[in-house]
Amino acid sequence: MILDGRTGAGKTAIVRYIINNNNHCHELEPLNMAMNYVANSDILNFLHTIGADLDLFFQTLWKHVLCIEYIRLRWDITDESSSRSIFDKLCDRFGGDPRKKKSLSYLKEWESKFWITMDQNIKELTEKMENKLEIELGGETHKIKSRGQYAKQLSTDKKSELISRARKVISADQLAELAGVIDILSDNDDGKSYYGGRNYYILIDKLDEHWVDTSIRFRLIRALIESLKAFRRISNLKLIVCMRSDILERVLQETKNLSFQREKYEDYFLRIEWNKALLTDLINKIIRTLFRKQYSPSTNLEFTDVFAYNVGSVDPMDYMLDRTLMRPRDIIAFVNQCLKVSDGTYEISAAKIKQAEKEYSRIRRDALEQEWLSAFPTLKRLLDFVASAKKESFSIDKLVEDKSAEKCALEIAADPKIDFDPIHAAAIAYIEGGGEPMVFVKEALSILYRVGAIGVKLRTNERISYSHLDEPSIAPSVIPDAARVRIHPMLHSALAFSPI
Repeated sequence: MILDGRTGAGKTAIVRYIINNNNHCHELEPLNMAMNYVANSDILNFLHTIGADLDLFFQTLWKHVLCIEYIRLRWDITDESSSRSIFDKLCDRFGGDPRKKKSLSYLKEWESKFWITMDQNIKELTEKMENKLEIELGGETHKIKSRGQYAKQLSTDKKSELISRARKVISADQLAELAGVIDILSDNDDGKSYYGGRNYYILIDKLDEHWVDTSIRFRLIRALIESLKAFRRISNLKLIVCMRSDILERVLQETKNLSFQREKYEDYFLRIEWNKALLTDLINKIIRTLFRKQYSPSTNLEFTDVFAYNVGSVDPMDYMLDRTLMRPRDIIAFVNQCLKVSDGTYEISAAKIKQAEKEYSRIRRDALEQEWLSAFPTLKRLLDFVASAKKESFSIDKLVEDKSAEKCALEIAADPKIDFDPIHAAAIAYIEGGGEPMVFVKEALSILYRVGAIGVKLRTNERISYSHLDEPSIAPSVIPDAARVRIHPMLHSALAFSPI
């Protein structure tokens, strides 16, 4: 249900392919979801500030939106009349089942609104929640709205009291009603005989864009992930969410205190992976298209025709792929840079590949820092840290011996903490608390491994592991003191390493 991939892995391309090849699809645009209406709510902001758990409400929002979107898509609802008609049909079928009474009552509230826009749905649902909270909180509501710093003036006991009162409103009851609605939709559509096995797709992309204030963004994404599993019961509905790897990392960082565990959701994730054959085929198609446009429609050049010379003793495709994270964006960028420096010739020499690599490597480093900025804002310092080893491969104790770890930790500790930067606490502990430098080093290497900047050889009898080929993350605690590090070849030129 979740396409997990790095920037440039092809998530959006998969969504476009599904839309172009299926008639019953709808793509939810996060920018059109009016979630900033939620983020700007005085009462919800206040509750978030004092530590109230809004997760149940966020799950309610997602499940409500997804149910409404499925109903709209499934029955092609376009106006109020068809909206009421569908409710009547559902009521006729399930009205005699006492277990469905509450869920039918929930649908009754929305019977004329299945056709209204998604942002209207979210606004109305949020307003209902705000009204219930205002009633429950009573006189506190005026103080919340009129005093900008009211939350800071409250005692711990008062905060606990208000959280307890809010919990009566933000309860699991509405989620239970929505679970019943999903059951109704599941029982109504078995995807087999009556409806001919037609499938419906709801797709969500662009969660990495600025669609809502960062104060609630990652908790909303967490609630979305937790909401998805309930919809597996609807056999002819396929929900697909595109999740950039760095965004998932930030979700894990920001919600780790809420018992959100990656392993619980592994079955819902499909990690997008490419291999040499797929990437070679992709590049061949691109080169054929480029040269047919430039010369004639009959031109049939491929990669081996254009890149005809080995780089030293290494096949040019192997050499170039070794300097990528095995994703389309990287190899396309490298090939384009080679074509740029080729001066119009269609045969590219090893020297031209080496020349192109310098600019390609610089761009890859910049892109890596930008890609992971939200999850690891001090990544630039960490890259400079491992670059201080001045070799592409080294043992991790070298970073301790030459004092580069201390220098890096001092720089990070001196900076204000940025959001949920995980390395900042390790730097503070090392510099101010007299901690072991190796603890800081392993924390830094764990991050660098996660983003793909380095490979790690944990034991002498093992090969080097990379996050884009092997396990996506390595905990600092499992990195031994004798481990070896290899800087990813795509960064060699950018970091100006000397040979091993």
